[in-house]
Amino acid sequence: MNYFFDLVFTENIKIYKRPRSWVLIGLLVVMNLLVAMAMRFIFFDTNFTFWDHLNISTYILFVLNFLCIIIAGDLVSSEFSSGTIKLVLIRPATRLKILLAKYVAVLLFIVLVVCVHLFTSVLFGGAFFFSTILTLDPAFIVRIILNYGFGFIEIVVVCTFVMMISIVTRSSTFSISMSIFLLMSIPLLLELLSHYHIEAGKYILFANTNLAQYFYGRPLFEGMTVYFSLVNLTIHMTVFFIVSIFTFSKRDVNV
Repeated sequence: MNYFFDLVFTENIKIYKRPRSWVLIGLLVVMNLLVAMAMRFIFFDTNFTFWDHLNISTYILFVLNFLCIIIAGDLVSSEFSSGTIKLVLIRPATRLKILLAKYVAVLLFIVLVVCVHLFTSVLFGGAFFFSTILTLDPAFIVRIILNYGFGFIEIVVVCTFVMMISIVTRSSTFSISMSIFLLMSIPLLLELLSHYHIEAGKYILFANTNLAQYFYGRPLFEGMTVYFSLVNLTIHMTVFFIVSIFTFSKRDVNV
């Protein structure tokens, strides 16, 4: 078990020793600052509060998908493209443990990004809307917490999908670009399928990643429930894990 933690630690070093990771986190901080400034100085004539700012931050969680996709899509495939995968596989650990260590490292990066997003939203929101912090609305706070939880689940599912594509194709460029393309285009397809009442659309992965639709709004397709989406996500995640483990374990390394 201790050796597994060492593997996870090593994978985290690989993530954070690259300037790109810190640039992405820095962009997130700057983005939250600009949003707070826009709400304070552009919409100054509205009754905008600290809690309204935090609520808006939950919508920005969608942007975090793109930051985490870049890390998840590169962590495995970059080992093949750079040739370092041979050095990784000669360690006294099974390929399954190595893959799980990489996946845990991605999950920890997601946790970090979400926490940075929440912290900077609170920080800048408090700086620009300090006088309204005590205007508490318990229902509003619960909604913010739930949205952050739903956003975290969506990012985890998307990054698991990205890692599978990265492992299968061994291409960072393809896995990242394809995932971003799907993340941007699939919602339009789902809206079209929903408009024409094509029920098959509810089985598509991205129709179920947004669990907030059951609490704030309406499901994309009639008959969809929280239980249905959770089962759908579980099946997809299981398939992603099986494909990833099988491909990574059985593939010959020729680099």
